Amino acid sequence: METYCQNTFCEAQAVKEVPVSVKKPSDEVRALCATCTEVYTWGVQHGKKVSQRRKLWILAVADRGLIAHAAAYKGKEEAEKGMIDHLRKYHGYNGLNDADVAYLWLNEHDERLSVEIIEQDITFDYC
Repeated sequence: METYCQNTFCEAQAVKEVPVSVKKPSDEVRALCATCTEVYTWGVQHGKKVSQRRKLWILAVADRGLIAHAAAYKGKEEAEKGMIDHLRKYHGYNGLNDADVAYLWLNEHDERLSVEIIEQDITFDYC
């Protein structure tokens, strides 16, 4: 451990090594004094709340190239279930609750329809 605090503007004696995130959680450690450790702890908690990464799965059903239905889901399985529900309700699909079977049905029965399910990263930034 370093003898002095590794905070650029501090010259106090280091008392603790703390994990520091550069690209991923705790990929580096720094020696800090007691005061800087406290400040660092509050900053880490704030940083975790400021940048929360989430993923959405977006379902888009197009009819003759125009979007007829779009929805966002928490997971891919939910988006596939939403696709099957939409096909049942509006397009006469009566097959299994399996996305692969639904895609086969689309290819065989309806050339005007196309379905896309994509993953989208979103970030919630708080000021």
